[in-house]
Amino acid sequence: MNYDPTVLEVTLKRRLHRSYPYIRRAWSVFLCGFCATLHAQLPRAMPLPAVGASSNSTAGDQGPARVIDGVITEESSWISVSGVSPVWLDVQLEGVHTLAGLHLYNGFDPATTIKDLVVQFRYDGRWVEIPSARVSGNRQVALGVAFDDTMAVTTDRLRLLVTATHDGQARIKEVFLWPAGTGGMPPIVSADKVATPDTAIPRIYLNQSGFNLGEPKRFTAPTLPDKTRFEIESARGGPVLFSGEVRGNIGDFSAFDPVSEDEFVVVAGSERSVPFRIGMWWLERVTYQRAIDFMVDSRHYVGNWRAACRGSFAWRDDHHFGWELHTLVPQYLSNPSAYARMPRQVRYEAPTEKSLWGALEPYRDDAPDLVKMIHWGADVIVTQRLGHEHLKAQLAYFLYAWPWLREFLPEQNYEAVREYTFIAWSQPKADRQYPYDESPEHDLLALKTKVGTTKGAYPPGFSVQPNLLLFEVARREHRADAELYFEAAHRQAAWMIANVDWDDPQSTKGQRMSEFLTATGLAHFLREYPDRAPAGLREKLESWASVVIRRSENLWDFRKLTDGPEWVPTGPQRTMWNEPGNVLGLPAALLAVQPLLGDVAKRARIDELVYAHFDNGFGRNPTGRHFSYDAPRELEGVEHGWYSFHHGGIGQLSEVRFVVDGSPKRQHYPYHPEQGNVGWTEGWVQFNAAFNHSLAWLAYANTRVTLRREGDHLIAQLVAPLNFDYQRVESARVRVAAGDDVEWLNVDEDGANARTFSGRIPWHRGTPSRAGDGKLQGEGSVEAQYGFGYLARRAVLIPERTSATERKR
Repeated sequence: MNYDPTVLEVTLKRRLHRSYPYIRRAWSVFLCGFCATLHAQLPRAMPLPAVGASSNSTAGDQGPARVIDGVITEESSWISVSGVSPVWLDVQLEGVHTLAGLHLYNGFDPATTIKDLVVQFRYDGRWVEIPSARVSGNRQVALGVAFDDTMAVTTDRLRLLVTATHDGQARIKEVFLWPAGTGGMPPIVSADKVATPDTAIPRIYLNQSGFNLGEPKRFTAPTLPDKTRFEIESARGGPVLFSGEVRGNIGDFSAFDPVSEDEFVVVAGSERSVPFRIGMWWLERVTYQRAIDFMVDSRHYVGNWRAACRGSFAWRDDHHFGWELHTLVPQYLSNPSAYARMPRQVRYEAPTEKSLWGALEPYRDDAPDLVKMIHWGADVIVTQRLGHEHLKAQLAYFLYAWPWLREFLPEQNYEAVREYTFIAWSQPKADRQYPYDESPEHDLLALKTKVGTTKGAYPPGFSVQPNLLLFEVARREHRADAELYFEAAHRQAAWMIANVDWDDPQSTKGQRMSEFLTATGLAHFLREYPDRAPAGLREKLESWASVVIRRSENLWDFRKLTDGPEWVPTGPQRTMWNEPGNVLGLPAALLAVQPLLGDVAKRARIDELVYAHFDNGFGRNPTGRHFSYDAPRELEGVEHGWYSFHHGGIGQLSEVRFVVDGSPKRQHYPYHPEQGNVGWTEGWVQFNAAFNHSLAWLAYANTRVTLRREGDHLIAQLVAPLNFDYQRVESARVRVAAGDDVEWLNVDEDGANARTFSGRIPWHRGTPSRAGDGKLQGEGSVEAQYGFGYLARRAVLIPERTSATERKR
């Protein structure tokens, strides 16, 4: 049997500890030198030697002392009496230590593993549960359970409370306890071999799933020299379909745009990539439904985990900076037909405890799940009267979107949210203490001069867009205080122009998954109010884009943390930092800023970086893995998911669909795949929310509407990410208006697997007809619109003209 060196070392030390004193002294000198040699090539943290173990249930002679003997075999296991539940195993340490987590070798196969487990530690004479160490539905025989930083686990005793097994008996072969510190808890390895995590991954790194037609398509080949020829061929074999040269370890095949059902591979030198597809809106096709699935599954109080989760509100582990409505609302505004046609998974549940939700009346059963999630987020905030400035800010998105949500929601919803929002908006005090809270106060009209930490809880400029949205709501309501909200946004943007330094990474990538709020908020101001924006705003955004572009000049097209050797945020603790939301949220900021740039070359480079960061999450990174552990089972075409997923945690997200788990750490860059599964891995609502926002801006960037006249008819044509079924003609809806006459026009795909959707409507000039009668009649111009609000695309036709393209904002 081959052991991980760490496992072998702790085995020797445990046996030494239990030997006679004179043997300990003799062997200790030898072990010090031996263990130093053992770890010379593989420095790691050491597990703590245990001095005792006990249990409330033991079958025969399979006693608890066997779990601390350093032997990972079936013969040396603790086994509980069949049918006894719950059972516990108490492990004692020599002295008090602060723990990072534990490795648990359990069961003899997946069918005999421990199913549900709670880890507790002894504190002040009582057992205290570790929130991040609740395991449910386990079938792994080698299980790593990390302890979240929100609770310091400092103790000399740890208890494993087994509440369910798959066959009625608990079986544990070995337990290793890891100390907190810079080294932290290493990844767990199987009991019979040292892990070699990347040997199956080809050295051509690209988006494992596929690429969008007409968009940048690039790969990284770190081991190949310049001018190496690469070729693209069908995965089934056959002639070369495209060829090029590797430059700076990058291959570009953006010009390869086949309309095909084939899978393709890149071949270069001795390397051959995983197969991938190229298709219409491929990225959106494989992720839209999954993005909604995650939000459905990860809700608090309902969904697939109903127990209370500490520090959570509408979604588990969201804290006060989940940004859910900041991102869900833009998704709906940008591509409503895509979400409207999805299957309905959610039905309204009456509150089990009326203090948790229920202030908003139920939605219609046929509402899209995305609308139901927007309702859910607002309902929890208003019902619980949540007063944190970030949670209050979410309500501005709900109110702004109301004209397009009201089709599915009772008017009472708007009234309840409006009443609470305007009362709470400028309140300086929060209703409670919030974990990780960095807010000095909670008045959203106040100037925010603080830049938050890498936790992502206080990004610069977070109040700009919410104030601008509430300004629009106040104007719609004819409120006398409407200008107060605009003035607050203007004051905040002007302060940022004068004071925020983009060269300081703490203002950009250092904000981790929350950075997208900064650039999208400033871009929103300039796009929607170009004549009222503070002086220098356009130049400030140009400067931001320049920093991103400069720091992305590397073999991964990856925006680094600094201009120096630092690639990703890091710090002294083991949790600093897992950053998948940082990577997947950057496209939203890039796409919001891109149209405002005057330099054509900059705009083209932004296009490459948008898709490079999506690709990074799909495998074009030094590990060659998708950021989601379950990606091979959930996303078409993905072969290699993230190394592991986190059991437990405050959010209990391990069983949620499409949870984003991990990303390459500083040890992996620029190219060190041999580092394997290092650093922290855990899903978080904030990571997926950042990705959702990028989907919204990607839809807006790719949507176009045109309108033309043919005799007595108007022809509206739409280009949008809607062709997801390449074998079927799909449909969407476009709003067409002539004065007060508003019609919803069905547009159908112009043939299977087409890029455009078209619809025809009768049009007569004259007195407006009754809205909704399927005919358009009225004086003046005609407008066609797809999407809503600030993410809508519009085309205006003047009667004297025969056609019109999109009206520029």
